[in-house]
Amino acid sequence: MSIGNFRRNLRQLKICLTYGSELMWIRARMLRLDAIDQIKSIILLISILIFTGVFFFLGFITLLFGLNVVLTPQAKMWTFFGLAGFFMLMILIFLVIIIKLWRKQNHFMTATLNAIEEDISFLKHSHEDKEHDQ
Repeated sequence: MSIGNFRRNLRQLKICLTYGSELMWIRARMLRLDAIDQIKSIILLISILIFTGVFFFLGFITLLFGLNVVLTPQAKMWTFFGLAGFFMLMILIFLVIIIKLWRKQNHFMTATLNAIEEDISFLKHSHEDKEHDQ
């Protein structure tokens, strides 16, 4: 191996390391932004769920006390079982919405990680191709 060949390989390695490190730095910053956005979304979602649950239970208890006074025994049975069925259906709908939001947030994180893997693969193959050309 000659000195000129060694210098050319060293220069190519320096270029790959420079561009690769810059690219990895940019991808890491993008990943950080995605993670921060996902955490903010989760915190917002949890706080909304807590407030919704508290307000729901307060309103529901008030409604049940009012209906217990007003309704006949036969109507109470149908009303309370009907409300229980309705709220079970609403819980299922909310769970589906939460799952969709969670998958959407995970999609952004996965896309960034896949892009990092593609960048690393590209840098490996471009360096290997340069070695094969010599």
